[in-house]
Amino acid sequence: MSNRLLKKAVSKIDSMPEKEIKRLITLQMTETEMLEALLEKGKVGHCVLEGDIICYANTLFFTLLPTNRLYLGRAEGHRLEELVTDDEVMSYLKTVSAESEEEEKEFYFQAGSEVRIILLSNRLLTTEDGEYLDLSVQDITEDKRKETRLRRSESLAAMTTMAAGIAHEIKNPLAAMQIHLQLLKKAFEKKGSLTGEDAKRYTNVLEEEIDHLNGIAVDFLFAVRPMNVELKKQRLEPVITSLEDFVRPELEEHGIKFIVRVEPFLPQLMLDANYIRQALLNMIKNAMNAMEKGGRLDLIARSDGDDVKIIIRDTGCGIERDKMSKIFEPYFTTKASGTGLGLTVVYKIVKEHGGDISVESTVGEGTTFTVSLPVPSDERIALEEMSDG
Repeated sequence: MSNRLLKKAVSKIDSMPEKEIKRLITLQMTETEMLEALLEKGKVGHCVLEGDIICYANTLFFTLLPTNRLYLGRAEGHRLEELVTDDEVMSYLKTVSAESEEEEKEFYFQAGSEVRIILLSNRLLTTEDGEYLDLSVQDITEDKRKETRLRRSESLAAMTTMAAGIAHEIKNPLAAMQIHLQLLKKAFEKKGSLTGEDAKRYTNVLEEEIDHLNGIAVDFLFAVRPMNVELKKQRLEPVITSLEDFVRPELEEHGIKFIVRVEPFLPQLMLDANYIRQALLNMIKNAMNAMEKGGRLDLIARSDGDDVKIIIRDTGCGIERDKMSKIFEPYFTTKASGTGLGLTVVYKIVKEHGGDISVESTVGEGTTFTVSLPVPSDERIALEEMSDG
């Protein structure tokens, strides 16, 4: 029964037959019992507050959080601090009110020999009678364990791919070194001694292949080593300006027209400027390699809702459809040379910034990479206030 219908009935209760009043009360009791049963059988604990006074708390709220069990089943009318016994949880709940933004926080509790992870969240409930705060709690321990197992599986798969890639990458330089060492040995056996000039043709190749191997090792370590990303709130524009100054001469030398468009007054972002610059540089190098006969490269930065998007669009050879899903995989490359770690590093950097990256490509026409970086909540609020003003 809706509250509106019930209120209408209450306003006319003096003129209603006793039988009708009993029917309405019975109906309301049935609905209330059904809702309570639904909340009790669920997997989420709830505590509804008006101010700091409890209006409702189900059993699971008591079970999942450290609480005073004396109030189990009769918490209504009591203050929240009488119910919750954990200082850390209570300290957090004091910062939450009906005016607060919806947010979530994880708490860790020892339960026997294991640690349970409890997610506590809040949301505003608005009714005709007023506003209430709903505190909900869930045990996410198993979800976290599944995430951990998935990450381990993904990490193992990535490491297996990388190991295979490393083995493939080092075969060619090692083979070249072996061949030239054999040639050098035969030359010694034939002539008895070699001048520096005679030996140089062999040693030069050895030096080149050693540098090649070193490059493979450096790229591999960069790809697998945890990134020490230091996020600071700062503007994206200086990063793009610095990058533009650095790459423009090389791009123009390759016959590539470089167009940079940055929307004015972009919000500040949580960035590690060095890593973001590295990611953008890798994508620009990738685009340059795709435009061997020159072309056009666009770099665009603009606001898009809760994100700032960085778009890098080239007019190169494009990527075949069956290869699109593999471009971020370690050691996947369509080039004759290179380790194939450039876009893997880009993907890793973007994810470390809480962002996302997508790609669209048409063979013979070009490729577009779009990086989405989240705008911090306080920046979003400031932008909304500016637009309202």
